Amino acid sequence: MFEGIRKRLSEAIKQAVKRENVEERRPAPEEDEEELEDVAEGPEKPNEESTERETEESSEENSTDVAVQPEPAYPEDIEASKEKEDAAAEPETKEEAPEKVEKQRNPSSSPSSQPDVKISKITKLKGVFSGTVRLSDSDIERFSDAMMTSLLQSDVSFNTATAFTEDLKEKLKERMPSKNIESELVKKVRASLMDVLNSVGEGVDIFAFIDKRVADGVKPVKILFLGPNGTGKTTTIGKVAYALKKKNESVVLSASDTFRAAAIEQTEYHAAKIGVPVVKSKYGADPASVAFDAINYATAHSIDVVLIDSAGRQETNKNLLSEVSKMVRVTKPDLTIYVGESTSGNAIENQVSEFKKSVKIDGIILTKMDCDAKGGGAISIAHATGIPIIYLGTGEAYDALMRYTPKYVVDSVLPE
Repeated sequence: MFEGIRKRLSEAIKQAVKRENVEERRPAPEEDEEELEDVAEGPEKPNEESTERETEESSEENSTDVAVQPEPAYPEDIEASKEKEDAAAEPETKEEAPEKVEKQRNPSSSPSSQPDVKISKITKLKGVFSGTVRLSDSDIERFSDAMMTSLLQSDVSFNTATAFTEDLKEKLKERMPSKNIESELVKKVRASLMDVLNSVGEGVDIFAFIDKRVADGVKPVKILFLGPNGTGKTTTIGKVAYALKKKNESVVLSASDTFRAAAIEQTEYHAAKIGVPVVKSKYGADPASVAFDAINYATAHSIDVVLIDSAGRQETNKNLLSEVSKMVRVTKPDLTIYVGESTSGNAIENQVSEFKKSVKIDGIILTKMDCDAKGGGAISIAHATGIPIIYLGTGEAYDALMRYTPKYVVDSVLPE
């Protein structure tokens, strides 16, 4: 579970830290300025020599023609002559030097001098603020964009990814210790994920809810399960019945999926394996009437819980959604649970949203988490629909049903 999103988020954080470390090895701004000052002083000496040479030439032009016997060429004179010849060639250097200095003063004018990625604020502030740093606005935008891309690639919905990145941006504006940037970034990403997951609130614990109702003498507790075909709805009902029986609470199953082929036989199979009774009818019977009979059976036999199956419905099937509304009116369930596949990606959000228009949904059980390599659904579904996830199905075994908590998801996605 969560392998895809864990890998992408971790890689994005490592890339940000890698860019920061590369930038840290670049020369400090003060050293660059000193080097520029040295370069700027270079052309001044040739200017003085050139001025002296021009003065001497000017005085020679103004003198009268007098025959002067040349003096012998001593080594000192030869050296001075060479210096004058070098000075004569200097004007070309003088013209080029200011241009070179200007290029060094403005590195951006040279394409090769501009780094691909720069986190300048971290490097500059490490030595200024006694072990703490603050990211620049551009650094924050770059990192949050990388986080959002990772979430979208992991089947997190756009609205949820946006809410996460906006929350993360605010946290990244806070000053952080510079000793271990990667650890600090992980903490802030974890905190933003936790904020998003906690925004819906904690979902109902089915077993704690049943315990309280039974203790208060309010029974049978009626739980209706909804969801499309193929999501593992009937198997999930078997898992809940198995857990209740282990708690010494009595259960009856209602085989109210009277439309799908072999649905009744599947419910009977789970009931026989677990050792609980099942109320059924023939195919094509009214699902609401089968559920009503199961409730009456539970009342007559003092059974604690009735778990009601229903026909798998797509959110686009208006007739079946109408049938769900009828079942709710007839049975008046204490809890209505939506069962959906974690591997369905963002499609489950549309499904739940359409079901909400017909019935009240108290919680979501996500199945097939063991087959979901991305894991984005567990992050975005609750935030996008406003309905909390309450359990995760992690396999085919009857005990492969675990309580959902935001901390479990955050620890799985991005371990501390």
